[in-house]
Amino acid sequence: MQLSVISQSIGPMMAAALLLAVLSPFIAIPLIWPALLLWIALLLSWPSLVKGTKKQAILLLSVGVSGMTWGAIQGAEIPLIKALSSNTNILAMLMAVSFLSLIAPNDAEESDAQQPRGRSALKQTLLGLHLFGAVINISIVFIMGDRFAAAKGEPGCCKGEIAKGQLKVLSRGFCAAAFWSPFFAAVAVALTYAPGAKLIHLMQAGIPMAILALVITYFELRPKADQFTGYPMQLKNLLLPAFLACAVISGRFLAPELSVLQLISILAPLTTLVVLALQKQPVHQHLYAHSQNRLARMGNELALFLSAGTMAAGLSTLFVLYGDQLPIPELTPIVCSLLLLTMLVLSLIGVHPVISIATVSGILLPTNPPMDLLAMIFLASWAIGTACSPMSGMSLSLRGRYFISARQILRSNFIYGVIMWLAASLSLWFYNPLS
Repeated sequence: MQLSVISQSIGPMMAAALLLAVLSPFIAIPLIWPALLLWIALLLSWPSLVKGTKKQAILLLSVGVSGMTWGAIQGAEIPLIKALSSNTNILAMLMAVSFLSLIAPNDAEESDAQQPRGRSALKQTLLGLHLFGAVINISIVFIMGDRFAAAKGEPGCCKGEIAKGQLKVLSRGFCAAAFWSPFFAAVAVALTYAPGAKLIHLMQAGIPMAILALVITYFELRPKADQFTGYPMQLKNLLLPAFLACAVISGRFLAPELSVLQLISILAPLTTLVVLALQKQPVHQHLYAHSQNRLARMGNELALFLSAGTMAAGLSTLFVLYGDQLPIPELTPIVCSLLLLTMLVLSLIGVHPVISIATVSGILLPTNPPMDLLAMIFLASWAIGTACSPMSGMSLSLRGRYFISARQILRSNFIYGVIMWLAASLSLWFYNPLS
């Protein structure tokens, strides 16, 4: 009985965390409060987590705590609040997006013959994911991913999982938008840490790189396109992402102080409530059932994101201590290529792009480097690193939601990452005024 009461409290606790996170920009609620609710939910969910998730979470937490402990010994400021709450907005958005499943078109019962397959389905899915992802961010990944997971008859894929080709489409098609989309956090971070960089210049350099990423992915999957089950790009299936895209664009103009993550966290549940009300559905019953079923089963996502945030805080502490001891190079083409490679390697071992970007910026800004070039390096590290790293926010989401291993993500995208690093190096050489 006691265990049942505890398990039944997880969903409402996470719903409360989502509500606090959504309200925080308007009534100045510190983000630490919803973060603490999420940590409590993780503790309550811990007994039900799979052994592999537990081991990985313990490893990430150990790295983060060790880094902060060493920082405390050395007299550094310990980012405890950041360690506890750094991924709260991402988790809030994941919870918010999950509500869209209550109103998303349910075509899981369609026959296999009605599932879109072939080269046309591959092209449409890849391009649609990229364009919608460039505007409404990661929510489109889960709209399409849930559709993939629900599909019947996918070779080598059971319910709740997605196939290797679908994984590549989701990770690369979405992350490639970080090369150019002003709606991505990557662009906001790049413009912040490379002050003076021009958005139009970044888009001119980034759009060709994004196109290249899509082309590489398409031709890699093309030989087996007949086995690829895509997202049905029909009008009825595009209404929801199209509406969200328009709503996010409007929200960016009406409330520019809100991030895309915050906008989606607000709009996704609100859209669900409105649609359910218009359909005269029992709103309260649907929301309660969703919190008990979907939200209460987000333990894997909680473990990965919260522990990864703690690890990032620990690594950030170490970078603050020792980052200024690194040599300060001039951004020649070779240095740009090696710098990008270093940032990509850091992404692979779990360092969030924001950490490496902030560190590189702090080291290089005193030398007055070309700001557009510096921002291009930042965007390339984000776009390539988040697609290839098993520890990126997007990859953590896919792993927790669709039962994908870290090894699978790394093996699926490693060669792609090498090719994109070489292409980005050539692009940086082309735009480099020092070359």
